[in-house]
Parts: sequence; structure tokens; C-alpha cells
Amino acid sequence: MLALVTLAHMLVVGVPWTVMPVLFTAAADELHLSIAQIGLLWSMLPIGAAVVAVPGGMLGDRLGFVKTIGIGCFAVAAANVLRGLATSLPALTLFMFLCGAAIALVFPNLQRVSGVFFPRRQLGLATGVSVSGFAIGGVLTTALSATVVMPLTGSWRHVLFLYSLVCLVVGVVWLLVLRGRGTPQGESPGPETSRPGFANSIAAVFGSREAWLLAIGELGLVGSFISLNGYLPVYLESTGLAKSLADTMTSTLFIASIAGAIGIPALADRIGAGKVVMIVSAVIATAAIALFATSVPALYWALIPLVGATTQGIGTLALAHAMQIRRIGQTHAGTALGFIGGMANFGGFVMPAIGGNWPRPTRHGHSFSGRF
Repeated sequence: MLALVTLAHMLVVGVPWTVMPVLFTAAADELHLSIAQIGLLWSMLPIGAAVVAVPGGMLGDRLGFVKTIGIGCFAVAAANVLRGLATSLPALTLFMFLCGAAIALVFPNLQRVSGVFFPRRQLGLATGVSVSGFAIGGVLTTALSATVVMPLTGSWRHVLFLYSLVCLVVGVVWLLVLRGRGTPQGESPGPETSRPGFANSIAAVFGSREAWLLAIGELGLVGSFISLNGYLPVYLESTGLAKSLADTMTSTLFIASIAGAIGIPALADRIGAGKVVMIVSAVIATAAIALFATSVPALYWALIPLVGATTQGIGTLALAHAMQIRRIGQTHAGTALGFIGGMANFGGFVMPAIGGNWPRPTRHGHSFSGRF
């Protein structure tokens, strides 16, 4: 179960989400895109996810996570095809939005699987292992998509078509393997057997102070992370680095995310102080992102993985904690996770858009420091 969830995180969420930054250079050359337009495109992915995250989570509460995730896999496959067919900025903008919306059907409902099949004392670690699939997907697609897969397939568009086929296969496997699965044998009925009404889910989640605190925190943190991920490859190339080296350096963001997604929740589970670990990690991540403004490339080999590890660790703990909030539990977990993910992705929409309209970078890329 955990292996399949991790695979879905990697191939249906991680790869489609992170592939575009390394393809933006080729897409920009063909479609004549500016830095501001790249920022607009990158922001469409999280805003699409933000709009659909809560309805997607509510659908999971009502319809069940197995069916909802299966539908989401097919929707992501279709959205990837559309992105590959785009011939203009407006079309690609719309299809980026639709891809984010499709991913929002998958992501919040994948999180709740850990809460159904693992006890509370193992919830942080189980969530971390599954979420690490996103980071693994990010590592692979960032390091290989532009430098290996695109030359083999012949075009940035063909890369998206290939990844669409992968999403389609995952969706079929998911439904074949988990069709009819509910809660583990011997446990009380969970979200696959209890179907709360939409109004009840909204009241439970939006009336929770803890849910709001987690959502607002994720808004700022994920917004910063998505902005960094989107601009970093372009910035590093502007400093004179070869594209292969820039992509490799960017991939360390996700390599470290794997360690953070597993290690930080495991530490929190061990010492029983998840909130303290989240706060300390948030302070470290904030300081590291701020240091990017120094424009000292040598520091980036340390700063990039530090940001990746801490932000992924915080996000994993936030998701695990959301399923333990009083009055929410597993009954309304999909809605809670959708709300938190939606707010996080709203931050991912606002912050890249602001960065994209910052003063244009010079030949040496110095005005990127303002974005960081």
C-alpha cells in the first residue's frame, strides 16, 4: 500500500508538477516568452490546485479516496497532453491551470491513506515516506527531463506526452489494485465507509483554529518553495552555469526533500514534539531563503538542500497533524488536507507572480536577488 501511494506521489504529482521549470527555456524560445510570462505560467499550476483542493478533498470524503485518486490520475494525464499541445501563451496558461486542478484531485486524498492504514505513532513517518515520492519525482524530472528525455523524444512537447502516458498507467494500476479496498481488516469504518455531507465537512474544517494556523503557515512556506523552484534554473543559467549543471544543482532541492520528508517527521515522532520541530524548521527555512539574496552562488550548494529538507519536513508534519485535529480526524481528513493544500498553493500562485513582475534581471541576473 505504502509503495503504491509513494509511486503515485512520484509519477502523478511530483513529475507533472516539477517538469516545467527545466522545460521553460525550450518552451520560451519557441513561444517567445519573457521572464514575467514564465512567472505567470508557473503560478497557474498552484492556483489551479488551490481552487480545486478543497472540492477535491471533499469529493474524497464523499466518494472515497480510491475512486477520487483514480479519476485524478486520468485528469492529470489529459492535462499533460494539453500542455504539450499548447501553441500560445494563453493556451499554455489555461492548461497549466487545468494541470494544477487535476493534481488537486490526487494530492490531498493520497495524504489521507496513511491516516487510514497506519497508527498515530507511525503517522508522521508513514506520511513522510509517501510524500517523499514527490521529491523523488522532482529529482528525476529536474535532472533528466531537459538533458536526457527531451533529446531522446525530440521536443519539450514530447516529454509531456510521455509523462501523460505514465500517469494513465498509474491510474489504471491504482484502480485495479485498490478497487473495493476500504479500511484494514479489523479496524473501525474510516473514510471509505463513512460518507459525511459537504456542509458538515466545511463546518468541521473551517471552524478549526488549528486547521487555519496550519493553512496560513503552509501558504507562506510553500509559496516561497514554489517560487524558488520556478526561478532557480533560469537564475542559475543566467549566472553562466551550463544548463546541465544548473539542473543538477536545482535537483538537490528535491534530493534533500526526500531526507527531510522522512527524517524530520521521524524525529518528531520519536521525541513527541511535532509543533516544536515545525517551528524550528520554519525559522531555518526562512533564513536560508533570505540568504539567496546575497547572490553568492557558492553558498547555493548548501542553501538549496537546506531549504528542500526543512520545507518538506514541515509540510509533511502539517499534513500528519491535520489528520489528528479534534473534530476532524479521518471523517473530514480529505477536506482538511484540501484546505491546507489549497492555501499552500494560493501562496504558490501569488509569490511567483509577484517575483515575475519584479524589475527585469540584468545580463548577470542580479535583480533575481530581490525575488529571493
